[in-house]
Amino acid sequence: MHTGDELPYHMFRLVEGVRRRLVRELQARLEPPYPRGSHMRLLGMIPVDGMRITDLAALSAMTKQSLGELVTAMEAHGLVESRRLDTDRRVRLVVPTKAGLATAATMAGHLAAIEDQWRNEVGARRYDSMKAVLDELGRDEFG
Repeated sequence: MHTGDELPYHMFRLVEGVRRRLVRELQARLEPPYPRGSHMRLLGMIPVDGMRITDLAALSAMTKQSLGELVTAMEAHGLVESRRLDTDRRVRLVVPTKAGLATAATMAGHLAAIEDQWRNEVGARRYDSMKAVLDELGRDEFG
């Protein structure tokens, strides 16, 4: 149990620190209201022609119920639309809207710029090694 003033020095702290910095630097490039990180993560997973909600839930490691709620919120923001398949009304297909695609492209551009900045800050070799290690450790977690 941790009882001191500083956070424990383990992977959760390290990853959370990077996540917080990434959010701060992304928000500095955007106008409010800021898109939610969960929306941006999900937008990056949905192909242009859409994906079944069951497959998207598996890919994103979410329950269908939780993902359904997230998709409903994203629909309210105009980022995606969902519809039932004509061939099987039980199947819900999630498709990015034009606004969702534009938002995803904007975010991808900002993320690339931030990564370039970080690469310059710590050196290309160290940055690329860090990304390779993180990819190796986590790649099997996304199906």
